[in-house]
Amino acid sequence: MKHVKENDLAHGEFGKWLEKVGLDKYQASRFIKVANEQSKLHSSANLGLKALYQIATIPVEHREEKQQTSSGEMKTPYEMTNKEREEFKRQLKQRDEENAQLQSQMEQAQRSEEIARKQYKYGLNNYIFTIKF
Repeated sequence: MKHVKENDLAHGEFGKWLEKVGLDKYQASRFIKVANEQSKLHSSANLGLKALYQIATIPVEHREEKQQTSSGEMKTPYEMTNKEREEFKRQLKQRDEENAQLQSQMEQAQRSEEIARKQYKYGLNNYIFTIKF
């Protein structure tokens, strides 16, 4: 499918081709995502498209890590059920959002500190200037 889209059809013809073969764009984009990530995916022989797509959308650095599931078991995304993978992806997203928020707060604190240092330095210089005259 990816090859057909990239090499065999003129621009704008892919949608018509999908209709002809009975696929919608949503399914096609999932197939293409899995194909793009296939070389990075662990053994995929026993996994369905939904599982492969879920794994393909997990950042590469987390695909081999064992994670604790809600049942307390330690599993890699390849060993998880679809529901467990969905929960894992939600946790990753939440963690990333929290990290981004903390990063933003840290940057704001650093800017505030820099402003305070400049104000202190300006105030100190003003004070010294006042004493000399």
